[in-house]
Amino acid sequence: MELGTKEETQRMRKVNMKIFPTYKKLAWDYLFFYTIDFLFLTQVKNISAADVVLKGTFYSLFSIILQIPASIIVEFLGRKNSVILGNILNCFYMVIIMLSRNLFDLIFAEFISAISFAIKNVAEPSLLNESIPPSKYKSQIYSKISAKGASGYYLFNAISKIIAGFLFAINGYLPIICSLAVLVIVSIISIGFMEPLKKSKKNINDLLGKKQLKDIKEGFSYILKSNRLKALLLCVSLISPLLIILSNYHVSLLEDLKVSAALIGIIAAIGSFISAYASKKQEKYHNKLKNKSMITLASMLSISTLIAGICGLKAEKYNILLMIVIFTNVIYNFCQGMYYTIIDKYLRNFSNKEIDTKIFAAKNLFSNIGRVVGGLFASFLLDKMATTYCMIIMGVIFTILYILMGKYMKSRIGLKPEEYSKEETKYDEQKLIKGEV
Repeated sequence: MELGTKEETQRMRKVNMKIFPTYKKLAWDYLFFYTIDFLFLTQVKNISAADVVLKGTFYSLFSIILQIPASIIVEFLGRKNSVILGNILNCFYMVIIMLSRNLFDLIFAEFISAISFAIKNVAEPSLLNESIPPSKYKSQIYSKISAKGASGYYLFNAISKIIAGFLFAINGYLPIICSLAVLVIVSIISIGFMEPLKKSKKNINDLLGKKQLKDIKEGFSYILKSNRLKALLLCVSLISPLLIILSNYHVSLLEDLKVSAALIGIIAAIGSFISAYASKKQEKYHNKLKNKSMITLASMLSISTLIAGICGLKAEKYNILLMIVIFTNVIYNFCQGMYYTIIDKYLRNFSNKEIDTKIFAAKNLFSNIGRVVGGLFASFLLDKMATTYCMIIMGVIFTILYILMGKYMKSRIGLKPEEYSKEETKYDEQKLIKGEV
């Protein structure tokens, strides 16, 4: 049900579309944290590198378990309140990280983080999607607003990584404290959103009732019948794991090569600038490559991983090889910036308020299934051999998987709207605008 009056709806859209880019710049992920988190946990907390990689696997496992409960929470609390709750939970996560002493503490921290992002990853894109007025340009507007927030996040992330590298050299806790401060600010900003959909009052029986579960079941049933969505979910389940694995592997490889924390921070910052650029240019990239966009990104990612591993074998002796290793990190960041902006745009095509939260929930579910499998294997490898050999093995495996993925996606992604079946486009807002349904 829409908001009460036309004026209220217009105000809601104006407020949310104005706040969202600024919000996403600070709230998309933890600032002052990544890259330094690996160094903090291995050097300050003396937790093994394999356990640090393993913690991400527990995050993914919890995310799978919590995905349907998170979808119910979003439907029950609404988009705005869910976003606020997710940000508050992230504050608790950062406190637990600072107090952690072993793998068990990290597992508990990842449980809190998993709850937070399971909620946020459903509520945030849905909040933006429902705040944009229906029109034939809605996809472009959504993409533009999302990309503006993402590119801003990568720029802030780049700056924060440089600062975090130097702060870490002074005191290992300082970057984590800065990250917590940003999360507090984000929680305050999220209060400024307006709920895009006015919901009828519900009690706890509604939350746990059959209708809510039935709606989710019907949504997932539609998703699994859609060839286009199945191809995109396969893409998500294979690309997301490698991105997460490499976020730790690249840092671990540089650490193995005796690169200082400050220099690792600078390298990571350059990578974030590249991610910001990629996110900003996603529309141009998509227009050029069309239905080959995802497979091209995947191939760049896996091949650069293989090259990093091979060059890492002798990079300590030859500076040129070390430069190539650093360049593969740049490629990784380009792929990351491009992927996370484009995939949400692809998933929200042909969707409306009845199905969008289910689609984003399915994306998170399949992404985390892939991350669990990939993360367990990545942690196992890192416990048995040097990072450089792990990257060679991962590069080979994912290159093969992406070749097979490309063949599956070829006839299912990037078709013209009229080439999709009526079932595929049953939730398409454009049909409602044109009066076709």
